[in-house]
Amino acid sequence: MKAVTFESGTTAPLLATLAAACLAPACASVTGTPLESITIQTRDRSGNEVTGAACELSNAKGKWLLTSPGSVTITRSNDNMLITCRKDGQDDGVVALVSSTKGAMFGNILLGGGIGAIIDHDSGAAYEYPQLVQVEMGATHVIKPADDRPADSAPAAK
Repeated sequence: MKAVTFESGTTAPLLATLAAACLAPACASVTGTPLESITIQTRDRSGNEVTGAACELSNAKGKWLLTSPGSVTITRSNDNMLITCRKDGQDDGVVALVSSTKGAMFGNILLGGGIGAIIDHDSGAAYEYPQLVQVEMGATHVIKPADDRPADSAPAAK
């Protein structure tokens, strides 16, 4: 095996370049994955569980379907998530989840000079929705990230 030799003064820049190349992927994101699991439960206006409702979840990154109660893995987005659940004999239940920015996003800006923040914004990893959502059949609610409770209500449109 032949030994590799370097001219004087070239070792330090080479090692610095290699170290930067190895560390760059690690700092691309401190907020994690763009995927998130959301569980949907459906209830009537009295609070009783409604099973078997067909629910559609959608945001700018895609559409997902499930039967309540159930869970689905979605792609996060800075856009709101619209959830519509339907079942024969029930009025539709609609929930708009307002996307929230994860706290680690600000660490991305501080630690990565903004590169990680741009990557996480584009992938959706910088954002999150509540993990458990209760959809009230026959009602429309907006759930804001500050308290994960309905902010307003209106009768569902037929």
